[in-house]
Amino acid sequence: MNSTPDLKRRFALDEIEGLGYFRSIDWVDCVDSTNKQLMQSLRDQTILLPALLVADRQTSGVGRVGHAWWSPPGCLMFSMAIPIGLPSPSGLSSLNDSCVSSALLPLRVGCAVAECLEQFASVKPMVKWPNDVYISGRKVGGVLIDVIPKSLPARSVAVIGIGINCQVDFREAPVDVQANATSLHACAKQGMSESASTENALVQFVHQWLAIEHRQLTNPGWLLEHWPERSLLDGQWIEVKHSAGVAQGRCLGINESGAMLIQNEQLNIIEVLAGTVQSFRPL
Repeated sequence: MNSTPDLKRRFALDEIEGLGYFRSIDWVDCVDSTNKQLMQSLRDQTILLPALLVADRQTSGVGRVGHAWWSPPGCLMFSMAIPIGLPSPSGLSSLNDSCVSSALLPLRVGCAVAECLEQFASVKPMVKWPNDVYISGRKVGGVLIDVIPKSLPARSVAVIGIGINCQVDFREAPVDVQANATSLHACAKQGMSESASTENALVQFVHQWLAIEHRQLTNPGWLLEHWPERSLLDGQWIEVKHSAGVAQGRCLGINESGAMLIQNEQLNIIEVLAGTVQSFRPL
């Protein structure tokens, strides 16, 4: 007879499969990295797109800017491989037959994680540009996106790695993780701590991801309209390290390319398309 964890996993995968979006779905005990594994499968042409890979444990998980990703029990770790490019105008029903729009993709993923966690959390999850997710000032989830250019005819593929602390015990965590991270079960709504499982979070994420992609197809301006209410940094004084140096100033939000807009002390507007937020504080 299957154990309870096996049944929960099976029910979660069955529900995701029933949505009809992913063509390849797998949940494994351990890999070096779900992103690396999916990229190797793409090179070997052993999976169909879109693809989903979930792992109970990663031995070499990597976060943004090469940081190691601590992968304890209770952490949901998965990756999606999705064609990117111009979307089909026919809507969600054919999303898995078309390319997902690459514009603002990192920010949309962050919003999908935040909206997924809002189903469980007692405090609204916020997105720290471009796609880290915070609850009550502590990080609960992160995203790493690798792009494989033109790996399939006429389209590139985004491999989107996501880690969410669902039911994590931080007593054995590195000191910096203990100081800055939180777990969903610790800030769940009353009576929902046990519901904040990796299986439930995964199912909720897929639902929210498909809903956001549908909104983006039907209303291309949706993310720009939605971002101010989900952004952790808007109106904050921030310091961002980017390719041209370090920018400091008041965060004004994002533009249509997903670049963060920073107004410095001289009242000049700086656009940062890619970078790392080193610090932030209220004005």
